[in-house]
Amino acid sequence: MPIYVATGTPRPESTATAAASPAGSRQAKLAERVAAAIQQDIAALGWPLGALFGTEAQLLQRYAVSRATLREAIRQLERHGVASMRRGSNGGLVVQQQAGDAAVLALATYLELTDVSYGEVYEARELIECQVAELAAERLQDGDIAPARVLIRRLQAPPDADFACELQLHVAIREFVCRVADNPALALLLEALCYVTINSRTLQRHETRQQMQAVFDDYRRFKLRLLQAVVAGDGHAAQESVREQLAFSRRLIERLRGSLCRGPSSDVSSLEAVPVVAIRKLYDKSAHRLAVVIARGIAAAGLRAGARLGAEPELQALHGVSRAVLREAVRVLELHAILRSRRGQQGGLIVQTPDPSYTIGLSIAYLRHSGMPRQPCFRVWRSLLLAAASLAAARLDDAGRASLLALCERLRGGGAVDCLVAGSELDRAIAELSGNRALALLVHVLGPLADSYPQQLSAGAMQQLGGLRLALAEALLEQHASLARRAMLRYMQFLEDRLAAGELLLAT
Repeated sequence: MPIYVATGTPRPESTATAAASPAGSRQAKLAERVAAAIQQDIAALGWPLGALFGTEAQLLQRYAVSRATLREAIRQLERHGVASMRRGSNGGLVVQQQAGDAAVLALATYLELTDVSYGEVYEARELIECQVAELAAERLQDGDIAPARVLIRRLQAPPDADFACELQLHVAIREFVCRVADNPALALLLEALCYVTINSRTLQRHETRQQMQAVFDDYRRFKLRLLQAVVAGDGHAAQESVREQLAFSRRLIERLRGSLCRGPSSDVSSLEAVPVVAIRKLYDKSAHRLAVVIARGIAAAGLRAGARLGAEPELQALHGVSRAVLREAVRVLELHAILRSRRGQQGGLIVQTPDPSYTIGLSIAYLRHSGMPRQPCFRVWRSLLLAAASLAAARLDDAGRASLLALCERLRGGGAVDCLVAGSELDRAIAELSGNRALALLVHVLGPLADSYPQQLSAGAMQQLGGLRLALAEALLEQHASLARRAMLRYMQFLEDRLAAGELLLAT
């Protein structure tokens, strides 16, 4: 077994960017920064699965932290499946799965803990999944036809009586299409959205399972049309099959749940009410499920930031769990800034405002390490912002109008640097104003990878850039969805043209 021991001067404080993001204000703890540093060092070695990265003593020396901090960092790595600590004479930190699964879990967990609605998730899924289908139809190679035919034959066979096996087939099809599409950003985002809508919320009641079994024929028909369109190289037909399936899924959820306005975890109030994960068991279910239960309890009680939730013994008694399970659940909630621990006489678990910084940082780190060219990232980001502009114009409220008016003033009267900063803030604001938290999270993930910074623009081009951004903000203020999308399209086309001319460099 290969053994890797990272050497060099430890600087865990420099890794904060892997656990934080410009989109949020949450300060990463030292243990989080150390976990991020270890993950980056593992990635730099090419992610050698099964290799021994180092013993505890070697890691303590390398990262220059206390044993307690290192062990907390390792617990975070273990939760995300990045690495695990093996005990014994040949023990040490053993490299496990690729960081992609950790990023998927972080994205899905944040969406789940904040109870993003089915409507938001499906709106974002359609944007992502249609792009995946179109790319797969364009990029299918001769060597992909045989595995596609295997999946087609499985779809044409009678449905499997086992619920989980049937779901596994649909997951296999999604993974095949994502592999053929060959866009890590799209695959990451789609996997996270599907994890929320399907994997982590398998319906368990007997009568509901019978209803689901009855609709599998319809799902198979949609998936069959998708694969046939991909094999035929028909991107339009592939997208239409995706839209039809998602529309069917929406109607099914409305029938079962009564509305798309609630989220998959809305009704969770106890550990017993949370179903067992059907597909990928990437985390300790008890702790993760308890985190969801606590987050839902905070929302149901209407607790604001600063409210005291209770002390450890109180929560242990309330949920009937061990101290270890509770503390692991609290770590999950702390990573997403839903709770924080406070010591002292008035201490306990304190409610915070959820912050996606950790989730965004982990996802960005994965995409950077994946070696994905930035041009495809830019195109996905562009498509999401185009959709966000239309939605923001249609859903603008008084608070959004006030923030846009302030940005307009800066775009009109500020200098070049201030206009650039205001322009980047405008991109993020549009995502937030879309009224879709899932879409906004995806835009925040891709923004640092896809955003562009002028390098050689003339004064005239800079003025044109500012004018395009101002026109976009004004179209949003008019609440005209078509004009807002058109203004966003012109703005993005300007950036693409300058990229092609070498006058813009993508962010690093």
